[in-house]
Amino acid sequence: MAAGIFGFIFYIFSLIWSLIVALIGRIYCWIWFNILSVNMVKYDKRIEEHKLELFADLADFKEDTEVYPITPVVQQSRSPSRRKQQTAVDDKFTILEIGVGWGGNFRYFPEGSDIIAVEPTFPKERFAEYLAMIHSHGHGVQISKVVATDPEDLSQVETETADVVVCTKVLSNVRNVDQVLQEIRRVLKTGGRFYFMEHVFQPERSFTHYTQRLLNPLQVKFGDNCHLTRETWKNIDKAGFAEVRYKRFSAYKMPSIIRPHLMGTATK
Repeated sequence: MAAGIFGFIFYIFSLIWSLIVALIGRIYCWIWFNILSVNMVKYDKRIEEHKLELFADLADFKEDTEVYPITPVVQQSRSPSRRKQQTAVDDKFTILEIGVGWGGNFRYFPEGSDIIAVEPTFPKERFAEYLAMIHSHGHGVQISKVVATDPEDLSQVETETADVVVCTKVLSNVRNVDQVLQEIRRVLKTGGRFYFMEHVFQPERSFTHYTQRLLNPLQVKFGDNCHLTRETWKNIDKAGFAEVRYKRFSAYKMPSIIRPHLMGTATK
């Protein structure tokens, strides 16, 4: 009799505990999402004009790239962005974004785009709930797959899956920039395009240059591995893309140590 009562009490306790854990998880999601939203909304507002420039041709790229091969290419044009296949094709326009954050870039994506969302900083067990929150904002895109992993290892994504890879304000934080770029090249389809925007090092000697060098160790240690002295354009130049276009600019609305920026595209 005592054992039965004890078992019943234990069952009730387990049930209550499960509910508490689920509630804590949802609260955590809500807090994390809203803190991230506030910080990234501020950043996006300051950088909006540059993002509009970066993604200005994305819709045209979708239309221009009528179809991509899912088997070896039969017919090729001189431009890799126009390679076509007349047999088996995949008519989805797939965008893989590394560092989805609060979904701030979704509004720049063509309506109907199929999104593979990669977010390295969020707990795997709560990622689905977090992305559901992003979905609730509605941007006319469809998230087909979520991947909670470091961008150095995108093994959960098959080779030549994405028409476009997007990476903004991420490469300054990763452990190995070159490895991330190789993974991006791998998951891009032939003729696919990589869109990037990052704060970078100011190579010319100036107040910003010396301030970045001075504060970089502290920023790396306490800023989630965020580097102030990365010359990311050099990594992209040597990554093996067929065509690379970028420009460096000053994001004048940002604090001086992260004002030097880089944005551009790289085509596989």
